[in-house]
Amino acid sequence: MFLKLRLSNKYFLLFAVLFWASIQNSHADGFVFRKYAGEFMDIGVSPRAQGMGGAFTAISGDIAAAYYNAAGLYGIKSSQISFMHTQQMLASVNYDYLSFGRYQTENSVIAVSLVRLGIDNIKDSRAAQVLINGNPDNWRLDWNKIKEFNAADYVFAFSMAHRWAHGWILGGNIKLIRRNLADHSANGIGFDLGIQRKFFRNLTVAANARNATTTLIAWDTGEKEMVKPSFYLGSTYLLNIHGINSSFQPAVDLIFRGEGWQKSARAYWGIVSFDFAAGIEYGYHNTIFIRTGIDEIRRLNMGVGVNIPHVRIDYAYTNYDQELGNSHRIGLLVKF
Repeated sequence: MFLKLRLSNKYFLLFAVLFWASIQNSHADGFVFRKYAGEFMDIGVSPRAQGMGGAFTAISGDIAAAYYNAAGLYGIKSSQISFMHTQQMLASVNYDYLSFGRYQTENSVIAVSLVRLGIDNIKDSRAAQVLINGNPDNWRLDWNKIKEFNAADYVFAFSMAHRWAHGWILGGNIKLIRRNLADHSANGIGFDLGIQRKFFRNLTVAANARNATTTLIAWDTGEKEMVKPSFYLGSTYLLNIHGINSSFQPAVDLIFRGEGWQKSARAYWGIVSFDFAAGIEYGYHNTIFIRTGIDEIRRLNMGVGVNIPHVRIDYAYTNYDQELGNSHRIGLLVKF
């Protein structure tokens, strides 16, 4: 039986101390910003969200909100467990997500989640080259010396959402990061901060700062990387049409980054880039869902979902360039 936790001032004080410590670390000597250093944390974890182009910042009541905007966890009214699996890049990359969220009190929800992105059994031939007569231009491979290694990234997050004054919902993540690459590894810590509010009952606006204080990743080689913050502004409107037992929920996200994505972004000013994602979900009898959307890198996404008592199954399809193969995501959400 799970213990009910009540958020109090000590939790916010702890979060504030960690927030300040992260800011101080970001100014330490030896730290460098690496473009795309945090890309593995921006892939998305939910087939439902992916089917809507990733425009999920303002969506609430789904455990996946722990990733997209922790403030959206507040809509959870019981407990939820979610699992997602996909293979990308011609099935060479495995991507998995597992999360658990629980309604705590009238004003708070907590969640924990784990993400793994990995490429397994990579051939390593660095020690397998055999020179013939010491000639570097004449060599062969000793297949018995070819080894295998894995490259994997893990993100463990503790998330919480709390109902504040005047209907505002606050949310946050504490993220612990582990990266493994052959014989080397790295550890990191980061924070996300989000906010959400409903207007006119069905209109929701939200904002989320990922890696809000910059995220530190420290390698065992002594190199330290910092991932810059990115900011998401989102909105969604739930339109219920009771006469045909249907609902429409369009959503849009505006995305701001500070890593100099000039060539890939829709617009930019200096090192700040601007992108957007948009999608829509159609629901029938709250049982069958059809989704489509355009993500921030202009890919077409489509998805479907089936909701039966206590269980929802989701599928999403993403159109990649032909040489990379398309992406198929399957997710399971259990409510209890």
